[in-house]
Amino acid sequence: MKYTYLALVLLIIISGCKSSVKLSEKKDDKQDLINFLFQDYIGEKPSASFIVIKDGKIEKCQSFGYADLENKILANCETNYRIASVTKQFTAMGILILISQGKLNYDSKLTEIIPEFPDYGKEITIKNLMTHRSGLQSYNRLYPKDWEKQLVDKDVLNLLMKQDSLSFPANSKFRYSNSGYAVLAMIIERVSGKTYKKFMDDEIFKKLGMTNSTVYLNDLKIKNRAYGYNLIKNKFEKKDQTKFTAVQGDGGIYSSVSDYAKWDKALYDETLVSKDLLDDAFSNWDENGKTDGNGYGFGWFIDEKNDKKYLLHNGSSRGFLTTTLRIPSEKITVAIFSNYGNLGGLKRKALFLASLFSDYKAPMPAELALKKDIEDNGIENFTTKFNQLKSDNSKYDIVNEELLYLGFGFFNKEPEKSKGIFELIKSEYPNYFGGYYGLGQYYAYKTENNNELAIENYKKVVELNPSNEQRLVNRSKNMINKLSE
Repeated sequence: MKYTYLALVLLIIISGCKSSVKLSEKKDDKQDLINFLFQDYIGEKPSASFIVIKDGKIEKCQSFGYADLENKILANCETNYRIASVTKQFTAMGILILISQGKLNYDSKLTEIIPEFPDYGKEITIKNLMTHRSGLQSYNRLYPKDWEKQLVDKDVLNLLMKQDSLSFPANSKFRYSNSGYAVLAMIIERVSGKTYKKFMDDEIFKKLGMTNSTVYLNDLKIKNRAYGYNLIKNKFEKKDQTKFTAVQGDGGIYSSVSDYAKWDKALYDETLVSKDLLDDAFSNWDENGKTDGNGYGFGWFIDEKNDKKYLLHNGSSRGFLTTTLRIPSEKITVAIFSNYGNLGGLKRKALFLASLFSDYKAPMPAELALKKDIEDNGIENFTTKFNQLKSDNSKYDIVNEELLYLGFGFFNKEPEKSKGIFELIKSEYPNYFGGYYGLGQYYAYKTENNNELAIENYKKVVELNPSNEQRLVNRSKNMINKLSE
């Protein structure tokens, strides 16, 4: 049975057996692990659909939960989700198609294509827009407070044209920009003479047979549509539109995981553009041009580790979360689309599935293996299990932040388990704020008369002063003052 080795190894770890113990092969071993991975979507809940593609073939496609809770419509592999920022892969491809047709080039200036754009954009190139190095201001900060209508791409362009400066000089640094991809959609329209939707339909969806996929329009009936949900006060609310969700170029495509397999196939051949252009899309770009290493390409985040290139992109929109992962060297791709807007962690689930279906060619997320072990066997041997995983770092991906999220996953219902995880984080990563913050929260909220211990841990968070966690630093300071009274 394919991939049995990985399933057996993981089951050995999570059951506490010695490595010499042989488990009988069960047909549903891998399915048990998949059910564990998607347990939060099983039942009367919004859905998640995933697909695993290996060597050009669909290895697994499965759905959990409901695409439409009110009408009791279960999700399936044809369910059409709003893929949010995963759309950027398609917008970037639209630009590459125009480049391959000789209608654009990487160094084409914004003001050459849209002459009425203010002079402050004259140094912005197509390449800057695709790589989030344009310096354009964020449109959500420019949206007039008295507007009630949904913003569309043309509105984004008009708002930017009313500005007189960039947030930073073009190509001087990377800053993720939805504005840039809305402008790219307008460039596609200007250069092709078609609407963004028609261009996507004609040049990508129809050519690849992506019969489920479409670009969102306000009055458009979307077949097999999943509706977005958020859990609010223990009740699922169907509300997947905001004032920003009609913008197309940065996140307006609806698609299914089965259609994504057709898209993935085209990324290995020259159906849409040449392999040289595809290689450009899958490479990092900085101020000096195309480079090796981690960064951003054209609609893709680039992550290189252990001599492998990982191509990734997540998407988040009201009521929807999506993630895609491609490992070209292993010819494996995973896509997960969900209409459960509260649940994160899809990126790690995708890596889990990539590992599960590639015999550890991709590393298993350690926190998910540990979570399964805790659920099955409790917290008592947690440190031992962690050390087992740590001793084989080629097969397990250990990220301290993910361990912190694991701890807080048990915080409300089983706080003693979270305490054990926080203590391990503190011991293993003494220069990381997470373990101290978790213990501060535990002693402040889950025990009595332990203010001193809570303050001690909060003070350590302030002392470490993590640069990207100012909110938690401020909260720690506030808790110190509160508990000191």
